[in-house]
Amino acid sequence: MNTDQVTLGRTSRNLHGRYRMTPSHSLTYVINFRDNSNCVRIQNAQPGKEILVLVHPEQEPLADPLGAKGMRSQDGALFIVEITKADGTSQSFEWEYPLLKLVAQLLQPLR
Repeated sequence: MNTDQVTLGRTSRNLHGRYRMTPSHSLTYVINFRDNSNCVRIQNAQPGKEILVLVHPEQEPLADPLGAKGMRSQDGALFIVEITKADGTSQSFEWEYPLLKLVAQLLQPLR
């Protein structure tokens, strides 16, 4: 196999058995847990309601945050984040909501 013709990346699997592929050449975003109001919004997210979620590039934790759309699934089990990048492409990822809420509580900055 010629690797210059194959998109190399990493896969992950959530508790529902879904696989996601992130190409290694793409910029991956993660939730900004350093922002207190971001943590509070996530903890108070209601099923089916869209909220603002601040994210930053995974490899640049001190970069200016980027606003993204976050929504808790109708059954409340998942939290999906969708980022629209400057070039118009989008990226999304999901968390199991109970785990995300716990992480947001634990990493919430002290006031």
